Amino acid sequence: MRARRAITAAALTAVLGTAGFIYAGTLDGDPAAEALGRNEIAANGNVQGVLYPGNPSSEARLVEQEDERLVYVRTIASAARWRVEGLEGPYRIRTGSSYTLVLPARSEPYTVADLLALAPNAFRQHADGAYLLSESIAVLAGATLSLAPPDPAAALNLRLESGPETFVSIVSLGGSLALAGTEPARVSITSWDSTKGGPDRSTVDGRAYIRVVGGHASFAFADVTDLGFWSGNTGGLSLTGTDAVGTFTGEPPTPAETEAATGGARLLPDADLATLTQESAQDYSVVTAGIDNVRLRNNAFGLFVTNARDIAVRNTTITGSLVDGLVLHRFVSNATITATTSSGNAVDGISVGRSTRGVTLDGVQAAGNGRNGISLDGRALADGPNAVGTADDVYGGNTVAGSTFEDNARYGIEVIGGTALALRDNRVTGSEVGIVAADGAKGVTITGNSLADNARQSIAVRDAGSTAEVSGNTITGSDTGIYVRDAGVRISGNHLNGITKHGISLLGEVPKTTVAGNTIAGNGSTAIWTEASAGAVLGDNDVLAWAPAFTVERAVKSVFQPLTFIWLVLAALLLVTAVARGKNAERVIRSPYADHVPLTSLGRGVVAYDDVRQPT
Repeated sequence: MRARRAITAAALTAVLGTAGFIYAGTLDGDPAAEALGRNEIAANGNVQGVLYPGNPSSEARLVEQEDERLVYVRTIASAARWRVEGLEGPYRIRTGSSYTLVLPARSEPYTVADLLALAPNAFRQHADGAYLLSESIAVLAGATLSLAPPDPAAALNLRLESGPETFVSIVSLGGSLALAGTEPARVSITSWDSTKGGPDRSTVDGRAYIRVVGGHASFAFADVTDLGFWSGNTGGLSLTGTDAVGTFTGEPPTPAETEAATGGARLLPDADLATLTQESAQDYSVVTAGIDNVRLRNNAFGLFVTNARDIAVRNTTITGSLVDGLVLHRFVSNATITATTSSGNAVDGISVGRSTRGVTLDGVQAAGNGRNGISLDGRALADGPNAVGTADDVYGGNTVAGSTFEDNARYGIEVIGGTALALRDNRVTGSEVGIVAADGAKGVTITGNSLADNARQSIAVRDAGSTAEVSGNTITGSDTGIYVRDAGVRISGNHLNGITKHGISLLGEVPKTTVAGNTIAGNGSTAIWTEASAGAVLGDNDVLAWAPAFTVERAVKSVFQPLTFIWLVLAALLLVTAVARGKNAERVIRSPYADHVPLTSLGRGVVAYDDVRQPT
């Protein structure tokens, strides 16, 4: 055991490279029944969606044990070819308290019939026609396991043992795996708890999974349900390539270099080295895959992909995942996702992670997910010198076009960092914010999209260093139509209607931001709000259909105009004077001359002239 652990410690990072999930808490009851409209806050402070229902301690330990098992299988399989005399064909390895059936290279694919012959006690057909696999399988480089219906007219129903005591997996270690169903005869694979006679609903004690490590995957007309736990690698259906083996080409060595390399230690010939690197690359290469008409339901991660290239996914549906639906995690290139739906997942419908480039999503749908419809993270893996020497490149060149994002709890589309990302002709409705580009995302093109009824903002571009073109979009029914904060954005040719606060809002330092040629209609505070910003250039915009709403802010501003203020002061003085006099007045009606006396009382009254004439 000590030697085995030494091999594992040295090889885990280089060969397997797990991708884990940060646990945030537990939920009571069936997670599928929880409302997905909540933005839970994880223990790390991130907006999480619906929190993962499993157990962090037990599941993380099981992920580590699975990594150790696979390294052990690969190590033994590599040595067995040379050290076990007469070894031909498949064999078993005891791995802990269970066994792993190893399928080595051969020209013909291994089939259901082969499994019945190789593992009659661990691969059995039940009375209802379904097959139960109670032993893990490892497919080595040069081998192909093809799970296809034995009867072309009938479906293949495969159950993977997954209970409180043990769970099994099907893992390709550099080989190929095919789920080869057809439209009339699909392949169905699910976890199976024999103690309960049904699928395994709990992840706490681990759960059966399928994984392709390097090699090639081909999945068609298949249903994959109730698989996986905790990490992306063990998340259900996972395509996890490893780092490609390097080869050196270029100018041949000079005569002086050739002479320096002669004598002493043996110089291996180039031809032999080329053969070795080709064999190693077959074992350790990135994974490739074609996925068509696959339905994934209630897995931990719907479909998890990392270290992969030339991935094609089409006509596929992903629902009810305990974490994300479709995940392109790291170092995925040249992937095309078309006509695929990811809905009702606990966190993001689609997640495109760092170091992923050349990804095209066309005609996809993401609806009712617990956080974002789609997240695209193009940030660098490092921001300077680091322990493992990772480059500080940013990533991008990804496109989302002609797709629909509806009723996702947080954002419809979120772009975090990256460069040269295009969001075109999409429909985004019913989110807290429709489209967000942030954290230094550069050269983001947001054009021709239709956004409706997103609560706070329809389009938001924010954070220092972020740049974008926002043009030709149709926006209806948001608090704020287009929001820019500390970013440089060219805003033109957009049509906004039914806005209730600001049509376009600029905040902070917005250098190189231009706003021109937009049509803005609504009933809010201000059509274009720029008072808390600096650096923007405003051109001609059509705001004739904007009706300023009567708000407290607007009323205060109108009151504190100079002339209005003077008249209000005069009116107030008159009012105060009237009130003061009113308080001193008696409450009875009396003559206004009551305190006056007639003039006659002050003298003799009217007298004759002669009476007052003085004598001469």
